[in-house]
Amino acid sequence: MKLNMKNMVTLALSVTFSLAANAEGVKVEKSQAEIVLQAAIDNFTKLVPIPIVAIEESPLPNMVQVVTEKGVFYATKDGKYIVAGNVHEAKEGLPNLTKARLAKENGKKIAELKESFITYKAENETSEIVVFYDTSCPYCTKFHNEVDDFNQAGVTVHYAAWPRQGVYNQQNKAQYTGAYYKLENVWCAENPKAALDAAAHRANIPRSTCENTIPEQFALGLSLGVSGTPAVFSIDGQLVQRGYAPVDDLIKNIRGLN
Repeated sequence: MKLNMKNMVTLALSVTFSLAANAEGVKVEKSQAEIVLQAAIDNFTKLVPIPIVAIEESPLPNMVQVVTEKGVFYATKDGKYIVAGNVHEAKEGLPNLTKARLAKENGKKIAELKESFITYKAENETSEIVVFYDTSCPYCTKFHNEVDDFNQAGVTVHYAAWPRQGVYNQQNKAQYTGAYYKLENVWCAENPKAALDAAAHRANIPRSTCENTIPEQFALGLSLGVSGTPAVFSIDGQLVQRGYAPVDDLIKNIRGLN
């Protein structure tokens, strides 16, 4: 994997990763620290072939924080060690710095697709959740039958389409799965909310097609670690609940993230 240095975050090393010309068009020579650090990053990309989102100064001394599409890693600046795991700040409550950084990245991904979700907005909104949903999932139906309870508690519910069979047929990648088509019928309906309500009551939804972001919503779920439905996340990408749970329990979990 080849990194785009222009997109790397400047490290607090008094030097920059970029070899691009400066504003006057003069080439900037690398310092020895930058050369060593560049070698460390090159080694990381060989050993961990996951697309990199950002490289930042780490909360740990003499290490860099490597934010990837699959999680946050830490690497020593000499390239000798790579650490995968959570970093907690040593103070009351042990704040999880790794989880907070990853949630920030997940929140960006959710924001990009938020307008394409089917939303049940609370009048007195205090929280927002994203629920990865499949029309064939009985526990999704059970969850949706309680959506009014969430709204009354101030929780806005955004549904993201997540076909449990995947988007494309495994035998023929040119064909969509049946689960995708059922979700497309809902998302492309003239009134998607009414269609989702009807689908939750096992009504047949008329065939509808349109340009949609269902594949992107499915990919978002995969990047968040979704493996089944319903899967509930906060609007900034923090996991609330895998699978169904009673309303009171879910609301308690949601409040605990705020």
